[in-house]
Amino acid sequence: MCTVTYIPTSTGVLLTSNRDERMDRARALPPAIYPEGDRSLTYPKDAQAGGTWIALRGGRSAAVLLNGGFTNHARKTHYTKSRGLVMLDIVSAEVPLSRFRGMSLEAIEPFTLILLTDGELMRCTWDGMQKHISYPDPQKAHIWSSATLYGQEVRMEREGMLQNWLSCAPQLTAETVLGLHLSPSLKYETSPAREYAHMRTVSVTSLELPTDGAASIRYHDLLHGKYDPDQETGKMALQNPNSALPDFDSFYWKARRFFIRLGHWEYWPMECVYLPLLPLWLWLSLRARSLLFFSAANPGIQYSGFIHERKSDIYPLLPPDLYPKTVLCPAGSTASAVASMLAEHCLAFPLIAKPDIGERGVQVKLLKSAQDLEAYRLASRVDFLLQQYVDYENEAGIFYFRIPGTAHGHISGIVGKEFLRVTGDGRSTTLSLLTQNNRAILQLPALEKAYGEALLAIPSAGESLNLVPYGNHSRGAKFIDLADRITPALTAAIDEVCQRIPGFDFGRLDIRFKSWEDLEAGSNFSIIELNGTGSEPTHIYDPSHSLLFAWKEIYRHWKVVFHISLQNVRNGRQRLMTWREGRRMRYEHRKHFERLEMH
Repeated sequence: MCTVTYIPTSTGVLLTSNRDERMDRARALPPAIYPEGDRSLTYPKDAQAGGTWIALRGGRSAAVLLNGGFTNHARKTHYTKSRGLVMLDIVSAEVPLSRFRGMSLEAIEPFTLILLTDGELMRCTWDGMQKHISYPDPQKAHIWSSATLYGQEVRMEREGMLQNWLSCAPQLTAETVLGLHLSPSLKYETSPAREYAHMRTVSVTSLELPTDGAASIRYHDLLHGKYDPDQETGKMALQNPNSALPDFDSFYWKARRFFIRLGHWEYWPMECVYLPLLPLWLWLSLRARSLLFFSAANPGIQYSGFIHERKSDIYPLLPPDLYPKTVLCPAGSTASAVASMLAEHCLAFPLIAKPDIGERGVQVKLLKSAQDLEAYRLASRVDFLLQQYVDYENEAGIFYFRIPGTAHGHISGIVGKEFLRVTGDGRSTTLSLLTQNNRAILQLPALEKAYGEALLAIPSAGESLNLVPYGNHSRGAKFIDLADRITPALTAAIDEVCQRIPGFDFGRLDIRFKSWEDLEAGSNFSIIELNGTGSEPTHIYDPSHSLLFAWKEIYRHWKVVFHISLQNVRNGRQRLMTWREGRRMRYEHRKHFERLEMH
């Protein structure tokens, strides 16, 4: 009700509103469907006055309220009705514009109402003396701010800022526009216009009105940390206020998770999987006369990529057109410094955040908004990367090696990744659907932290929810052995890429891509990460494989890295690490991981 953007896209319209309010005002109710006159409206409700500031009417019409007219006004001691209730009277009418023209507003506080009715955009203003109606161009983007909080100069600056943002934004989606609304310049408490310490931006509501298909509403409660995911109009998943999430730290749920892990070796601790292979490691070490026989396999990567290597050192080795735009944020970076880096590199939400030195997906997070970014920045104790999210449907880990001196490399394994998803049946809650999947049960504590009571929502029939958009086994992704995808064409395409990476002979490429045909042709893919000698042949974690199969594959890859590393030593490309260097590497990584776990 205080900052509104109207943004037309190739598929429809995005209408987004920041609500700036006193922090002691009663908490608003999240969006629900309410009968208003002869029709139903979808809107969040002001618990104090009973009205609203934004409403969705069917699939093509909506309205947003702004406090004040053209200039700030002197408040009277009494008004007969709240502006939020007046707005509902207008929007619920058969012809909202006619209702605005005909109703008496003598004892109503000044307001501005943005109306969108079947593609027609109108600005209806009551300045306390008379009504005004204008027709902004619906084919252009607009930004409006309440005159009660933002002066004319600020409003003009915001119009220029919107145009600059539009020229830089890679795509116009509800998520990227949400990021704009959560930027420091548009949130009241961080904007240059801030005057009242007791006020802040308490919520952001987004309406998406596609040309074809159902409209949707998203509501972000910034004070209480609740997020209601996409919900289609007419199919809104209303939550039972008497329902509550189970205690996933109870003995029952801990026991369930324990027995799931016990019965599936893929979830066992690394020590349980690798300790039986210790004699084979010692045998290779004896032959190489070094426990660190792997350490010369990748001369171009620190520690050959075993542990503690920096991703920010690896990405520059890759051809710049083959990985997403990425920026390094040192630990302790200020919000303004991070925002400047994003603007400089034209990075927009959604983003992937991950530690510069990481392990097994720890602290990898999808950031959909500036609020998410700020929470991640404040919590991080280590340097981290911000990377443009790649929305290709497929993700795979491709293990590659090339014996030094040979003309071509080989693919030794491919793992496909199925993200943790549920598909709605129109009756079951998201939580109920999750508890039908052992893999999901292991993730319930993390999912509760991420989604809270949104897990009690009921997805519509056929609706697919991707709850963990990361291809990490430890985060719930299912790994599938795709050895049958290894073809001469794919091998040639991957070999061509890897031979362009200096000092890389052994490791795994995590790749997102549009289709297997495109990947074989060397197009429409992006390398999310490149991992060195610390890479596991992750196809072993296919649930259909036995532990014996996994041991054989691990040792097979150890033998390969053994030969590559010693060949590089003989060729003078790299020496093996000393025992002292290895101890130092392990010590630094352990200390770093302790800081990671403080996140």
